[in-house]
Amino acid sequence: MLAKERQRKILQEIKSQSAIKVSQLGKLFSVSEMTIRRDLEKLNEQGLIERVYGGVLSIDGTAFEPTFLEKETVNMEEKRRIGRMAVSLIKEKDTVFFGPGTTVMQIVKNLGNKHITCLTNALNIAFELAKLPNVRLFVIGGELRSGSCAMIGPETEEYLQRFYVDKFFVGVNGLSVKHGITIPNSCEAVVYRAMTKLSRETIVVADHTKVENVSFVKICDIDSVDKLITDSGISEKYVHELKEKEIKVIVV
Repeated sequence: MLAKERQRKILQEIKSQSAIKVSQLGKLFSVSEMTIRRDLEKLNEQGLIERVYGGVLSIDGTAFEPTFLEKETVNMEEKRRIGRMAVSLIKEKDTVFFGPGTTVMQIVKNLGNKHITCLTNALNIAFELAKLPNVRLFVIGGELRSGSCAMIGPETEEYLQRFYVDKFFVGVNGLSVKHGITIPNSCEAVVYRAMTKLSRETIVVADHTKVENVSFVKICDIDSVDKLITDSGISEKYVHELKEKEIKVIVV
């Protein structure tokens, strides 16, 4: 395993457990503690972890939000598969709202020649959609959040009320049966909460690291989600729990 790939997996392990010993990481990845310490030093330099004596702590509280560029490096193969599957659910002439995020971006990049009407409040998503000649595009205005490229605020919320869509694709930081779907920013959550009420289907696109996780602000209860597209890292137990809530789970 290359060092960068190991460091990515180490970071995922730290986030899932919040705190872990160097010795545990060494055994988990079958490398020496010296190698693990070098990996941790690299992650520490990037501000992704906090070193403590004999171990490491995650800096990710519920309100922590990685940048778009940081998220682009994590689980990209899984996100590509999720994106391709999501495209297969979009029919000709559908109206679709795309929220921001790296997983949603993979849907847009795989749209091909579908004739659809799209709405988005994310500038980078809008830029990609603008390249597609068969897409009719509405860009929702407002105040720009530079971290996610999303437009937010009362202008965004007011403009949205004019529309109804067939499908709402939303990327999240957390999805939990108990706590619903969650993201770090309250202003964005207001926008996506409105969209769950203005769309026929709310479809969450999230790799398995977001499942059973909880972020800072709730968009909606899990009952408002119609489908989840995720990867094979999700546990069978959790798939069963979601299906009991009448959520269609698509694993890629």
